[in-house]
Amino acid sequence: MLATLSLVLLLAEEPTTSLPRHADPPAADTPSPEQRRPTDPLYDKPIGATDDGAFVLTAIESVRQGVIDSRAAEAGLPTPELRAAAAKIGHQQQMTLDKLESLAKAKGWRLPEGNPVRTSTVPVSSASRTSADFIINQIAYHESTLDQFRAQIGGKGGDGDLRRALRDALPGYQQNLEMLLGLKL
Repeated sequence: MLATLSLVLLLAEEPTTSLPRHADPPAADTPSPEQRRPTDPLYDKPIGATDDGAFVLTAIESVRQGVIDSRAAEAGLPTPELRAAAAKIGHQQQMTLDKLESLAKAKGWRLPEGNPVRTSTVPVSSASRTSADFIINQIAYHESTLDQFRAQIGGKGGDGDLRRALRDALPGYQQNLEMLLGLKL
């Protein structure tokens, strides 16, 4: 009788070993909680106008880098269409740089120091990867530049000559952005 009771109890118990259970991993297109909220509390605020002298200082530095990037791209990109785009961008950058530097000198605003060892920010690898990196880099640069120029133009007060120079530069940057968005690799 004891053997029968033991057998009934053994058969009635749930198995003590089972595979460990883990939650299903999130879908690939679902951002993690950390990615859903920005870490920078100022991230979701619109770009605003800054002090004219400080704006020109950072704008000149940015445009100088843009000139270097476009020159390197013009010399190293594989297709004539991309080299022509880089040349057009470089021409726009150089015109903007000349205007901002002359304006800063006339207004007595500080100019950034020269950087004789400045190199291109576009990584160089295979021809197609370098082309794609150039296009992506320039799209981001042009979008950012347009946002910053528009914010500075829209700010209260500020220097009229600077606003005019930025307003004059906007169509060229917008045309370059549209050209970049239409490029094919």
